[in-house]
Amino acid sequence: MPTTPDITNALLQAARDDNHMVRSAAMRALGKTGDPAAVSTLLFALRDKAGFVYDFAVAALSEIEDASIGTAMLERLTDPDADVRRAAANVLGAAHNTEAVPALIESLKDEVLAVGHAAAEALGKIGAVEAVPALVAALSDPGADWTMCINAAQALGHIGDPNAAPSMIDVLRRRWDPVPGMNTTPPVRKNVIEALARLGQGAVPHLLAALKDEDIKVRHGVVEVLGHIAAQE
Repeated sequence: MPTTPDITNALLQAARDDNHMVRSAAMRALGKTGDPAAVSTLLFALRDKAGFVYDFAVAALSEIEDASIGTAMLERLTDPDADVRRAAANVLGAAHNTEAVPALIESLKDEVLAVGHAAAEALGKIGAVEAVPALVAALSDPGADWTMCINAAQALGHIGDPNAAPSMIDVLRRRWDPVPGMNTTPPVRKNVIEALARLGQGAVPHLLAALKDEDIKVRHGVVEVLGHIAAQE
């Protein structure tokens, strides 16, 4: 049953309430209406950092189907406010917006880490094969923070391009502890193994070849991946 204009108008009024809890609830409710009339209010709320206003505005924008949202989010990927850029990446990813892929690839290098993390996650949700080289580079960067490496690995797993397998296998060659780069931590290794398993049979030839690698860390990781793939059959 479509929302009546009276309800939408009441919620839009509540979105300007002095109390952040009321504004937060209004954002959440506006998303449930699915009414495009709420878009401009929700976009404005991305700059409201009180309580959960921002978070619920992001979620609401991901729920409403309206072409203007994609255009607005693309513009906001270069907004001066990092939280707005992060929101844009999240909304574009949730919408599987393929037009945003080139801009999201650029956002992987954002000066604010959280924006890059959101961009990697978005590219995985979209399933952007053209983003594979950039995601591999992010994963393989010795100076990358562990969250970026995990998000890049997860995105590569979701995209499922077997061509990424050799580079992902090479990450298993790194030390198991956080020295010298943060992307060598066990959680990163775990996510790389799980991502390789998601590549499925397409990665098997690369994995079998890597079983002959002289590095025990590579062989150990490859065996884990093969076990995951075998369990999926």
